[in-house]
Amino acid sequence: MLVFKNNLYDTQSPGKSIPSPCPDPDYNSCFDPLHLIEVGLSQEEEVLSFIERQPQMYRREDFRQFYPNAGRINSLHSLKELLKILGFGLNEKSCWHHMNTYHFCFLYDVLVRFSFNYNHDSLQEKLLHLPELKGKSVYLGSFINNYFFNRAFLIEPEHFNSLHREDKVLLGYDCSCLFGVVNGLAPTREEMALKESKDYPYTVFV
Repeated sequence: MLVFKNNLYDTQSPGKSIPSPCPDPDYNSCFDPLHLIEVGLSQEEEVLSFIERQPQMYRREDFRQFYPNAGRINSLHSLKELLKILGFGLNEKSCWHHMNTYHFCFLYDVLVRFSFNYNHDSLQEKLLHLPELKGKSVYLGSFINNYFFNRAFLIEPEHFNSLHREDKVLLGYDCSCLFGVVNGLAPTREEMALKESKDYPYTVFV
């Protein structure tokens, strides 16, 4: 299981309700954050296969289109590995896994694109992908605020690299692997790996 800011595997238990500033009062009772990620990731193999079939000279442009942030690494192999690793971690029930900035950045691009397409789909298509929402739009901003620790990977490289170490810490730009993501460095095998949690990662309510 993957560790997010809040536990997306258990949103209904006492003390687990997640506040959401959505204009639709019924949205929270319908929305399933785990299913959103499952459906979003399920479409990525097709996207990456499409990119792989394109001429090599267009790869960088395709990365910018489909993965505006994660695509900076300019590595099809890395994106395919991140997809496989996240799919494994999402469904592995025996332990909790911590992600780093490479994982969150990839997920962000996937969910932004999926949510945009979903919100512009016909009612029939919406019901096909996320039937629990009954045709309602996805409020992705609310999801990101509730489940992502930060969006530091959206910072411009020039600004990030101009900051002193102390400023990065103060601004929250000292998270794991952020330098590599922002500067478009392909992750190493160790950086792509999930880190197994040594204990339960959430506050226990009694």
